[in-house]
Amino acid sequence: MPSVTEMLYALGLGSRVVGVTSNCDYPPAAKKKAKIGGFFLNLEKVVSLKPDLVIMVEDAQRRDIDRFRSYGLPVMTINPRSVDDVMEALVSIGQKTGKEKAAADLVAGMKRRLAAVQPGVPGLELVLRKRPKVLAIVGYNPLIVVGGGTFIDDIMRRAGAENIAGSSRAAYPQYSLETLINERPEYIITTREIMNARGITRDPRWKQLSAVRDGKVLVMDGDILSRPGPRVIDSVAQIAHFIYGKKIK
Repeated sequence: MPSVTEMLYALGLGSRVVGVTSNCDYPPAAKKKAKIGGFFLNLEKVVSLKPDLVIMVEDAQRRDIDRFRSYGLPVMTINPRSVDDVMEALVSIGQKTGKEKAAADLVAGMKRRLAAVQPGVPGLELVLRKRPKVLAIVGYNPLIVVGGGTFIDDIMRRAGAENIAGSSRAAYPQYSLETLINERPEYIITTREIMNARGITRDPRWKQLSAVRDGKVLVMDGDILSRPGPRVIDSVAQIAHFIYGKKIK
């Protein structure tokens, strides 16, 4: 998974990576590694690389995890569903690969940046009960938003935002434009890959939203927003900066 590849490189393990998926594009050096498939993984190619460790994500690769283990491959699984889970996964991988100190240093840096977000939010302790109403859009046709209990929902919460769809039972519920208009989000978060701010502002229906009229639409790099990897703090910082105007390094 791209998020795992990012973790390995962040821990200084890039030279020991022998294979990645075709979706692993960060850091750029990862693109030069042998490819073992994309959505569908090539078991034979993995076996041919003779890995000492195969790191997989439980929720996304459950079927392949069982298949790889049945062939005797040394599979380690992680399952990050929150910012804290990402840091725990980095520590676990560090322990498994002899990079305990690198993992500890990386996580400590992530925690420092995360702690810097809240002091940077003016009067955050006073607005916790009335956070700005924000909606994250991850699909356009149909319109798909981020629900509660998801990785991106946790990012939004840590950035000081109230996820309008946070009470949804679905992880990624489908919205109609009418529902979106009725919810009246103060800010909208989306990605370049889904649609851009110009596209929204050019559609007269979207101009019924104050967030669109006031230019409060944040267009993010979809990989940074959606990948549960070491760049997750970048997402928190970008959203906090967009809402509160305080830039976090």
